[in-house]
Amino acid sequence: MTQISLKLTNGIAPPQFGLGVYLVKLGGKTENAVKTALKLGYRHIDTAHTYQSERLMESL
Repeated sequence: MTQISLKLTNGIAPPQFGLGVYLVKLGGKTENAVKTALKLGYRHIDTAHTYQSERLMESL
């Protein structure tokens, strides 16, 4: 799967398209959505600190 990346001012180039988990509830449905996204080739899961959703990725 080819992904378009955008280079940030700090030199990092994350994929342009990703899965955002803003305001999602921790639990089975969210965990399954993230796992499915990763299986499909997503490599950008947005868990910004302000969302307080980093725990989601720590549990996977």
